[in-house]
Parts: sequence; structure tokens; C-alpha cells
Amino acid sequence: MYAGNIRQWETEVQALPEWLRPWIKELASLHTSLLKPGRHELPGANFFNIDEVMTENAPARKIEAHRSYIDIQMVLAGREYIGWQPLCRSGKVVEARPDDDIWFYDGSYEDDTQVLMTPGTFAIFLPGDGHRPLCAPHGLCGPVRKIIMKIHI
Repeated sequence: MYAGNIRQWETEVQALPEWLRPWIKELASLHTSLLKPGRHELPGANFFNIDEVMTENAPARKIEAHRSYIDIQMVLAGREYIGWQPLCRSGKVVEARPDDDIWFYDGSYEDDTQVLMTPGTFAIFLPGDGHRPLCAPHGLCGPVRKIIMKIHI
């Protein structure tokens, strides 16, 4: 997992693998305020979603992971915590949707490392990264607008 801020993306990319750098540049170049919610295609098997959703209390959210895609998530409006755990500590699979490249785990939210996501904050999740998105900061549920880039590996 890697977290950064899009306002300093040109510095942030220097710490990332070469193959990830173009995707952060792409993220920085998007006019996100003009994008409607839903799926948007990128070159190859890559795409991104614009989601407008409500956060929930962390115990209501499950850890998730992906095997064929890397997630690059960035908050556009609102605030959320994303819990992170290495997949080896995320518990047992409790639901699998291989056609959607998503597996849910029963790992406890109490074991999460919490990343506060505010507008401009982005986080990159690799297949070994269990993540629990859309957790309400301090239990205060609220709306979030975010982009989730899905990069095929």
C-alpha cells in the first residue's frame, strides 16, 4: 500500500515503480469535477469508476482484495478512512466474486491501520493489500465522492 496526495504528484511518482507512474499522471490530469458517476474506460483492460456513496461505521465494512487489478483510490469530496491490513492477516474469505475480481475477508477492523482520505489523498492497493474502504471517520457517516482506478496486472 502506498498513500500520497495528488497536489504533489510529480514528487510522489519518484518513489513509485516506473510502470505505475503513468497512472498517477493520468489521475492528476483528469477533470474529475466534470465526470459523471459510473464506469469510464482507460486504455487496455483498465478503467475507473466515479462513486458517490456514504461512509459506514468500520464494523459494517469488510476487508476486500483483488487479484487481477491494482486499485488507485482518491477522494474527490468528503472524508473516509480506509483500513489496511496485509492480506496474510486479513482472515478467511467470506465472499468471493471472481468475475468482479473481488474477495471479501473477515479480518477485524480493530487490526486495521487507518488511512484518513481527504480530497486529493490517493492510496494504491496491490493484490497483497487487504483494504476496508468507506469507513466513517470517528463514526460520523457522510457522503464521499471518489475515483477508483482499476489497473490490470
